[in-house]
Amino acid sequence: MNLIFVLGGLLIAALMLASIVHRYQVHMAQKRMKIQRLLRGVDFEEGLLDRLSGCPFPAETRQLLQKDMLARYQAIRGVDRRYEGIDRLIGEIGQTLASPEVASQSHNILDKPHLQKVVDALGELMGFLQEGGLLNRTPAEVVREHVEKLGRQRAECVSRFHFTKAEQSFEEGNVHDALGHCNAIKEFLTDKGPNSDEVKALYDEAEALRKRISEHEADN
Repeated sequence: MNLIFVLGGLLIAALMLASIVHRYQVHMAQKRMKIQRLLRGVDFEEGLLDRLSGCPFPAETRQLLQKDMLARYQAIRGVDRRYEGIDRLIGEIGQTLASPEVASQSHNILDKPHLQKVVDALGELMGFLQEGGLLNRTPAEVVREHVEKLGRQRAECVSRFHFTKAEQSFEEGNVHDALGHCNAIKEFLTDKGPNSDEVKALYDEAEALRKRISEHEADN
């Protein structure tokens, strides 16, 4: 009889231990999943910033993303204080945010694949912000301001690239390509350009160049 009680006690203890182990495993799996989600957000934001090289990019939007990356790293530390390298990552992004930064004004897009990469990245970033992708709650007005500015930047990148190519083609006597670049500007701005005075000026500039090229071709 005593043996039965002992065996029964051992069985109950084993079941309790198995339950504890299972709960621990579930808890650890949930922690890993949460950390992975946070890291995917960081990877996405870093990838966007890398892909936007060569196009003017507002410093305040870059800082918005960097602050979100910092918040994600801090959230990871909240989930697992012993996560390898987390203090270093927090320190690095904090140091970056503390450094003065100016908006990038470079126009170094040299070919259409690079331009398309930049256009796609800006579109993804605008969608990310509009869909509430930031970890911390951000006022709708702030998000809207960033999205509108990014839309204007995208329009300017496309316009500057094609305008430069149109002038180069025209100087080389390739009227067909020159007109194609002018039309590419107008089509993009009509389809995806935000309704603003800056974008209207870019459209008018492209139309003026198209008209000048067409008139020159007609005279010859």
